[in-house]
Amino acid sequence: MNNQIILFVDSSMIGGIETHIIELYKLLHKNQVSCSILFYKNHGNNEFYELLDKQSIPYDFLQGTLISLIKRFRSYDRNTVIHTHGYKAGILGRLVCKITNKHCVSTYHAGEAGTGKMWLYNKFDLWLSWLSTNFAVSEKISKTIKNAQLLENFIAIAEPPSTDFAQPLLRVGFVGRLSYEKGPDIFYELAESMQTNKQVQFHLFGDGPMRDRIPQLDNLHYHGLTPRDDIWQHLDALLICSREEGLPMTLLESMAHYKIVISSPVGAIPSIINNEINGFLMKSANTLECQQSIEALLALPAIQKSEMAHSAYTMLEERFSGRKQFNLLQSAYTAKTLL
Repeated sequence: MNNQIILFVDSSMIGGIETHIIELYKLLHKNQVSCSILFYKNHGNNEFYELLDKQSIPYDFLQGTLISLIKRFRSYDRNTVIHTHGYKAGILGRLVCKITNKHCVSTYHAGEAGTGKMWLYNKFDLWLSWLSTNFAVSEKISKTIKNAQLLENFIAIAEPPSTDFAQPLLRVGFVGRLSYEKGPDIFYELAESMQTNKQVQFHLFGDGPMRDRIPQLDNLHYHGLTPRDDIWQHLDALLICSREEGLPMTLLESMAHYKIVISSPVGAIPSIINNEINGFLMKSANTLECQQSIEALLALPAIQKSEMAHSAYTMLEERFSGRKQFNLLQSAYTAKTLL
């Protein structure tokens, strides 16, 4: 494939999109595809930039203006493909690709409609979907977009780590943005309701608008924004209590690190978790359901926990290792028709 791929994004934090972009770069690089990241503006997202530097991933910044974007796109040759991520990069990227006659591919990640300005931006992003070749990370999202193919998230998978499922303390983690749709308030309430259970410890990773609501509890440990590779050593299980989702990268990362996942039935997650076989799938996102699932996990013998983690890891290798996803990406990037 002779194309140069530009991963275009407007990023101000580390979240699912940013994690996806890193995995996408690694997949393309592994398959000898020229690739780099282009930021619309430098938002001072230093933790993410440092992570890119650490992994030797090339990136550059524009000035956050339409003129700088047009000039940059015009400087690319005809074999360059722009791959947008997120609503702002999607809107601007598609419009400027149309002006500069560049091939545009867009991945839709968001499972939530949002409110206020966010709702309007997301609607505009959907209205402009006819200007690009489109992927969606879940079936639900794909149904809202013109001509979108399902492109499930993927992850580089290493050998499974050695894990001790017999230890008496269960360390349960929340990993993600501290905003309403992700349900950190449910995690807070859960930790509060299980204070007397000395078999469980709660760990919170991430940042966001609901950080100031974190309660001061002996069994709840807040780690803030943490490099992804440094998270999993602190956890035995991942709790996803989201109200809305697409296909969360944290779920795949957790399974790759042999951690058991407990999740609400949102987005593409019910197509991944087979309840009590490769994880726990709750009926809804609420404190009681979370507590019951944790208690069920505590009651399992170590051998059954190990089998559950192994089942998740095996499924991950078959479905989310990137082999199928690369074929879909290659077809989209090499499409001859400019939309």
